[in-house]
Amino acid sequence: MSTHPGRLRWLQVVAAAAVIVVLAGLLGLRIVDWARASGPGAKVAAPPATVPTPRTVPMQSLQAPCWTCSGSSEWPVRFRTDLDLLAPLGTGTANAAIWFKDFARPDGSRRAEAEAAKARQVKGPGDLGEVLPGNDPLLLEAEPWCDQATMAFYPNIFPMKGWKTQIPNLMLPLTFAKSWVARGMAAPDPAKAMEDFRRAIRLGRLLRQEDTTVIQDLVGLACIRDGTQGIYDLAVKRGDAPTALLASIVLGEVAPQRLVGRQQLTKTDIQPYMKRDPSGDLTLELPDARLEDIVAVATGGPDRRFRAEAILELGLVRSLGTPEQQAKALASLNQLASGTDRILVDMAAWSRDTKLTKEDLRGALTLLPPPAPPSKKP
Repeated sequence: MSTHPGRLRWLQVVAAAAVIVVLAGLLGLRIVDWARASGPGAKVAAPPATVPTPRTVPMQSLQAPCWTCSGSSEWPVRFRTDLDLLAPLGTGTANAAIWFKDFARPDGSRRAEAEAAKARQVKGPGDLGEVLPGNDPLLLEAEPWCDQATMAFYPNIFPMKGWKTQIPNLMLPLTFAKSWVARGMAAPDPAKAMEDFRRAIRLGRLLRQEDTTVIQDLVGLACIRDGTQGIYDLAVKRGDAPTALLASIVLGEVAPQRLVGRQQLTKTDIQPYMKRDPSGDLTLELPDARLEDIVAVATGGPDRRFRAEAILELGLVRSLGTPEQQAKALASLNQLASGTDRILVDMAAWSRDTKLTKEDLRGALTLLPPPAPPSKKP
């Protein structure tokens, strides 16, 4: 028996509609599941990941970078030694920041858990300070998140808001790194110890990855240092000369990065030129040469975090400089706000468009001495 053409078309429409309804239902279920998993206080599981084995250390090609040699001033403040030789990043596809963000102060959904973890800390070996026990549940929960390939807080998780930009709870990852190093130092199995040392380094590399804030970068550097020290000590104990040499070179790069980073911040620091007037208000007497340095770093420095700091300084000049300096700062901020780096664009737009009030400048004012009392005439 044949089917009427009109009836056939009607059946096709009904079938297509049914498929759409089923797919929509499945999508709805997935959305509900995601909402349950990502709601306030929910624990989000890290996706499966692997960690590549470090490549063989090429002893004949290892060189200690010369951070004081000609040309080093143009280097980004980053390790010149390939850290993949020591502790490659994992392959996980999730953004590790989606887990760490929940512990941020003041309103992270799991910040109370981070505070509770402090009560479980014990004295670590050597100069590690307070650490979590090796089997602490929060420490174990953090491990797969350090096997992810990326960590990015800005600007999608924490938007760029100038001086008010949210900072993650950086004491927590620092405690994790020290705790893994402490556990590795106590492990009887060298392979297990090496896993913990490398995990601390991977966490440090993730923290430094997006290069947005100076404080997060410094915490990442500390994690790398502690993990690398653990690898060095273990390699020396086992007579593993190639690994010990590699670790010693990496350790030798830590102090220069701190020093150069401090020099970069000093180069654009305007605090020495900030004063209180007799009424207690903030004033700025900035040399034009210092403004040139700030503009140079903000518009063309090799490190995003130092550029972001310089952009904030331009915001202060925009409010407190001479008319000519304000115009120069505005031109630079306009240039930066039309760039392609989303983080720097957002920071420049905030610095350009935000009129700094006395409330905004309160932090700067607290760093300055009170105004001298007026002199009394004899």
